[in-house]
Amino acid sequence: MPFPSARFKTFYSPPEDMQKILIDTNMLLSQFEYAYDLPGELRRIASEPFTLVIPSAVMVELDTIAGKTGKKAAAARFALQNLPKIKGMFPVTVAEEQGFPSRADDWIFKYAQKNHSCVATNDVALRRRLLALGVPVIAVKGKSKLDYV
Repeated sequence: MPFPSARFKTFYSPPEDMQKILIDTNMLLSQFEYAYDLPGELRRIASEPFTLVIPSAVMVELDTIAGKTGKKAAAARFALQNLPKIKGMFPVTVAEEQGFPSRADDWIFKYAQKNHSCVATNDVALRRRLLALGVPVIAVKGKSKLDYV
């Protein structure tokens, strides 16, 4: 079963050999704020094998934020430094937004629909939109772990 929980039984299933998990900027930043092991948590809750899909807009946003000062900038630098560890644990794809809306949240929403992907985000508005369609969503729970919402 590609997604745990009976709640997702009617959700379209990705091929058993490769699940896709899209990740939003706020999820990458939250690993610094809440000090949890993002790759370890993804491995713990997701059925494997899976590919982590990072929108190119998220990478641009991380680079932009990392060039500034403050806690959010430190979190962005940490996220960028942690990417090699993540890539060492499972495949990571940076996806281009060609043919999709320009806003990252809209792109993630459309991509998740089209490619039958799970989404890792802490964005409440995006989570509500995705859950309304039956798309599995992973979020930070209790400031120390990830779980399906």
